[in-house]
Amino acid sequence: MKITATKRTETGTSASKKARSEGKVPAAIYGKDVDTVSVLLNQKELQDTLREVGSNGVFEVDVEGETYQVFVKEQKSAAIKPILFHVDLLAFTKGQKVTMSIPVYITGEEEIAEGYVSQSISELEVDVAPASAPSEYTVDVSKMTIGDSISAGDIELDAETTLLTDADSTVVSISAPDAVEEETTETSDEMPEPEVIGESKEDSE
Repeated sequence: MKITATKRTETGTSASKKARSEGKVPAAIYGKDVDTVSVLLNQKELQDTLREVGSNGVFEVDVEGETYQVFVKEQKSAAIKPILFHVDLLAFTKGQKVTMSIPVYITGEEEIAEGYVSQSISELEVDVAPASAPSEYTVDVSKMTIGDSISAGDIELDAETTLLTDADSTVVSISAPDAVEEETTETSDEMPEPEVIGESKEDSE
């Protein structure tokens, strides 16, 4: 997919607010072999593109005749309305590997008869060519039992992908219900007795 952008001629908070009111998203395109370019993207066109390619999908941006192959490295959105405030687009050349964060999702939880599923890591950091990067990693926990765990190093990656997250980091584990309840009880027992506001020390005695 390809979207069109125009170079930003004005910067600053007021300029950004004006751009957003006109349906534009301030963005920066940068990369290892690319000089940083500040641009404006069409809000709807960008959102439609991201819905189609995914959060870390690759697409092209045409900036006044020059085309960049990019993916969204970081984005900032409005707290209430579904509006993008700013995006950082990492540009790359064919075959070049970059650091990406790939989300990790858990499936098969409903098939576990006993135990609690605890996911400790929601994404993996990898070194990969963006064009061949997966949109997500899925971990099936349906065959896991109490005491089992899956670490980052257990997740199968493409031969051309290098794991940057600590391989020993636990992604998901299954714990016994009693262990979770005991931990909760211990936490409650350790909580200090609340002080009654306005009660003197003599009254409390």
